[in-house]
Amino acid sequence: MPREPRFDQHLEDDLHLLLDRHSTGTIPAWRMPEPGRRGLPIVRGAGVALTAKIAVGALVAVMAAGATTEAVITHSVNPVDWARQVTQQVQPAQKPQPGSTNPASLAPKSPQAAISPIPTPVVSAPALPTVTPPAVPSVGPLPIPSPSIPALP
Repeated sequence: MPREPRFDQHLEDDLHLLLDRHSTGTIPAWRMPEPGRRGLPIVRGAGVALTAKIAVGALVAVMAAGATTEAVITHSVNPVDWARQVTQQVQPAQKPQPGSTNPASLAPKSPQAAISPIPTPVVSAPALPTVTPPAVPSVGPLPIPSPSIPALP
């Protein structure tokens, strides 16, 4: 089978078009970098690794501080307890009887009596959605067909 010289010539011509302008140039001489123009050391190598470690460490410290704060507030290290809401229950003040209009009876007896007791906080569980399971069809034995005698016409 004869070789097609036109295809080979075409490839060689294309290579000359692409590479001839680069082959005539010279390789520039290597120079030492100037000492004042190196750039910031934090942008290279170990500086990047150290910066990443510091950033991750700061993130872990902030998350640990948040978890510690929640544990101190709720007196529990369980994250489920952290979601519970605290509500204040205040008892209503006693209303005077309609028959007694004596202002002396309404005045507090001592300065300590004027201060109402601090209401105790009540912790309630978080509201969770109710989930009903899907209806499962009952599985029973299938009826067995009984053979019947064919009716003759």
